[in-house]
Amino acid sequence: MTHRDLGLTFAGGGSRAFYQLGLLERWGDTILPRVGGVAGCSAGAAMAVLLFSGHIERARTFFAERRQGVKGHVQWSRVLEGKRPFPHHDIYRATLLHALADGGLERVRAQPFPIRFLCAAFPRALPSVVGVALGLGAYQLEKAVRPTMVHPTFPQRLGFSPRPYDARDCESAEELTELVLASSSTPPFTRRGRFARELLLDGSMVDNAPAYLLDDVPGIRRHLVLMTRPYRPELVGVQGARCYVSPTRPLPISRWDYRQNAPVDETFGIGRDEAEVHRPMVESFLAR
Repeated sequence: MTHRDLGLTFAGGGSRAFYQLGLLERWGDTILPRVGGVAGCSAGAAMAVLLFSGHIERARTFFAERRQGVKGHVQWSRVLEGKRPFPHHDIYRATLLHALADGGLERVRAQPFPIRFLCAAFPRALPSVVGVALGLGAYQLEKAVRPTMVHPTFPQRLGFSPRPYDARDCESAEELTELVLASSSTPPFTRRGRFARELLLDGSMVDNAPAYLLDDVPGIRRHLVLMTRPYRPELVGVQGARCYVSPTRPLPISRWDYRQNAPVDETFGIGRDEAEVHRPMVESFLAR
């Protein structure tokens, strides 16, 4: 019997996170039987939902269909229909609900290990609108001044605090969808998140690759962290009991690229191809 001694973290990264599913298409038979806990935030949480719902291809097809006619970040014609000019939230929400239909939710809830998604709570002293601007600004600033950053710190210093939730506790597809949307909340592209009666923001404000959420899970001896952008070689690979896997080059898609011709399939394919590049490192790590 295979021991579930592996933690698996899905970092955020918007549409770049399809790279993670490409990796796992090649590694799934080896990796998944050993998983003893899953952590994720933002689009990484969405990828975990697609994976464990069993509906990856169904969701990819639906996502492509819903993006038809989208030619940029802003669609002013939506305003005439009484909608927000950004189509991202509606497409994202519909895709998650589609993946969780027809047994998808039940498969997620039936997993024999925690599936923890991270959201960020606003500082108490800041109104939410100000908090959105401050939190996202601090996160982008830190990426600019600390290009080697793997785990951010600036937003927490400003008072943003972690709110982790187990996806298996969600009792409906709508509830789990709202959890993922809260973990991915990045105004103006998506609305401010709301879960458990609290306004929330993208979990990346606290940690874009929240592997620490599984530190208390019994039996986990090592941890595989799937990133969505390149990092310097000394920051990825095997780092103690963790192995960070990142793209070897910038991916062709941006975080919020929801255009009809967005290179989603190409990004997925790069992950599938690079699974072979990273395989020796990962297999050596798992054999330790």
